[in-house]
Amino acid sequence: MSRTSLRRAVTAGLAALGLLSAGAPRPAAAAPPSRAAAPRPTAAVAAPAPRPPAAQRKPAGGRGDGARRGGAVTAAAGRGAPAPAPKRAGSALAAEAPLELALPVERVTLQNGLRVVMSPDRSSPTVAVAVTYDAGSRDEPSGRSGVARLVAGMMARGSRNVPAGEHLRLVTERGGELADDAGVDRATYAEALPANELALALWLEADRMKALDLSAQAFEAQRREAQERRGAVLDAAYGQGAIRLQALVFQGYWPHEHPALGEADDLAGAEVSWVRDFHAAHYGPNRAVLTLAGGFDPGEAMELVHRYFDGIPAVAAAPFKDAPFPEQTSQRTAVVRDSAARAPAILYGWAVPPRSHPDHHALALAAVLLGRGESSRLEALLVGDKAVARSVRVALGGHRGPDLFSIDVRLAEGARVGDVEKLVEGEIRTLATAGPSPAELTKARRLLQSAFVAGLADAGARARALGEHELLFGDAAHLNGELARYFAVTREDVQRVARDHLGPTRRTIVETYPPATPGASPPPRAPGHAAAGAPRAGGGPQAEAQAAPGKGKGAEKAAPEKARGAAARPAPKKKPTKPAKPRKK
Repeated sequence: MSRTSLRRAVTAGLAALGLLSAGAPRPAAAAPPSRAAAPRPTAAVAAPAPRPPAAQRKPAGGRGDGARRGGAVTAAAGRGAPAPAPKRAGSALAAEAPLELALPVERVTLQNGLRVVMSPDRSSPTVAVAVTYDAGSRDEPSGRSGVARLVAGMMARGSRNVPAGEHLRLVTERGGELADDAGVDRATYAEALPANELALALWLEADRMKALDLSAQAFEAQRREAQERRGAVLDAAYGQGAIRLQALVFQGYWPHEHPALGEADDLAGAEVSWVRDFHAAHYGPNRAVLTLAGGFDPGEAMELVHRYFDGIPAVAAAPFKDAPFPEQTSQRTAVVRDSAARAPAILYGWAVPPRSHPDHHALALAAVLLGRGESSRLEALLVGDKAVARSVRVALGGHRGPDLFSIDVRLAEGARVGDVEKLVEGEIRTLATAGPSPAELTKARRLLQSAFVAGLADAGARARALGEHELLFGDAAHLNGELARYFAVTREDVQRVARDHLGPTRRTIVETYPPATPGASPPPRAPGHAAAGAPRAGGGPQAEAQAAPGKGKGAEKAAPEKARGAAARPAPKKKPTKPAKPRKK
């Protein structure tokens, strides 16, 4: 991507954020629903009355609001004031200085422990509401894997007051959209609606926080869906490899070792009491962050927040109990036979420091340098120059605990796994010994900045990001400083983290192959390249790699029968040649 294209992408993202055009006209919000379409009030939570159309009220935080308040609307107060235009620090190094984001942030904590984050933008015609819960698969006890996803699925379905499918209908009929995401260490539920529907969004989130349907019928429906989803993931091309990689990288560390999808036996034996226990311990106001972003007035919003959330009692929270992370001292490997795969694939994984660690930003730059864009090192080499791969993906997991740095290479037809592994490992070794060039580092920073800003372009994305930073770092405003932290990474930092965290003794390799053809020879490997899991020159025996199958039941199913319990593939034995028969004269 050219420098001009990058600048345009960043400018477009900032304009969408309201950081470049504070006085943009605000289109009228969608017409409010009829009262018959509003959710029925209950004794516990009263349904909100629809707000008047935009034509009959003053825009929240707009000029009318400022006049009504005597014009004393400031960015410091955050009452819908426009965010200041981005600035660049320093004149001599202006080209290298990051954009200074200034998303307005107001933070309030209710008596029941609910943290409220507000980021008003008076130019936005929409409003987004997100609730981020401190709950994920890392909180599951052994033997109950998948329970976090079960609860998350039930949260997304509906409540005792809003039947399954009704939440979606109420939002989409008003021109809005829903989003939910359940991960290792958090779960987020969000909706984006026209700005005059804030009351509905808040009522819906308060209702499912307090009145989730935890009946046996709802549980059985969700368990069947979870089992089907697990089967779909494992049956999809290359799905088994990702689960196997996670089990090996985090071997011996239960919070991340087991799959969030759940083990087959645990899902089959799950009981409704499991989801009730997990929900009671992790889903309450004192375990959540409520975030509002977009077109709203903070004062009016807080009145609604108090109305719908004050009466929800705090839960007896069960704090996360961490466990020591076992240090990896030698390479781990596994082989997967995937019936849906049409070509081999290679997955690399390393356990790296958590997202809050200072090295995490340098690792993010290393990921961009290695695998983002056509000119990145691995994509240019494997897809472009050598044409041995169809795609390359390098990513960080973003976990609060030990994180995952992964490389996913899908091979081209006819490419040899051993050849590609040599090329990948050579590029990582070069990055660790020589580091990136100044031009490479500059381009990586700009690519990361462009993606970061574009990822905050709409109100829903901002609400989810702000809630995530409030939960992970204790302050949503931490988001405003992220670009500066990325731009502070030096060439030496990238070189050091590649050397310290992406070394050969800390890596895990999972090779995926299409189904074996009867009578066919073993998968081709480059001459002289050690088989996966075999000892390398100067290294000790790979006992750790050979004992690599995860403790979870699903991990065994991810590996082929031959590789289960032993990741190494011995080289094929040559058949003895018979002496030639004498020719008859």
